[in-house]
Amino acid sequence: MKAYHSTILRNLLNLKDFLSMGSQNLFALNRPAFIKKSATVPIKKSRKTGRKTLIWLDDRIDPLEKKMDWLAFSPIGREVNIIWMKEFTEFQTWIHTNGLPDAICFDYDLSNSFNGLDCAEVLIDYCYNHQLLPPPWSSHSTNPEGKARINRLLKNYLILANRMNFRSYTG
Repeated sequence: MKAYHSTILRNLLNLKDFLSMGSQNLFALNRPAFIKKSATVPIKKSRKTGRKTLIWLDDRIDPLEKKMDWLAFSPIGREVNIIWMKEFTEFQTWIHTNGLPDAICFDYDLSNSFNGLDCAEVLIDYCYNHQLLPPPWSSHSTNPEGKARINRLLKNYLILANRMNFRSYTG
């Protein structure tokens, strides 16, 4: 029980430090080596159809599988263009090339050495460098701890971005 409480206390102190940092130093500290700084990439605003874009990040679950209604996890509904991504590098490249999608569904456990939390960090890095709020997200992961970590990270960034008056992405 003590270990659990010390973990909570440590997380709260980290959050306090995270929210009290100046905007210039926010992501300079402890930036993982695999996260590249965002290049200045123009955000593409053209959409071929009127449908919104949903990134489905999962290495094994097909979002259009007939046995299960996976699109129930979509934060923007079922009438979407789905981009199914299976790995970290694919996600990172897409975000840096195309900008933000209209929504993202995260899985935590991916088949390679990276996970859904690493992808969420790429998303936050991109949003912070472009002073944007993150798009709507959900997590369909069966890993409850991983799912909670993704949601906690994105919610904490959302609090920070709102305090800094970042704008919504309008695609």
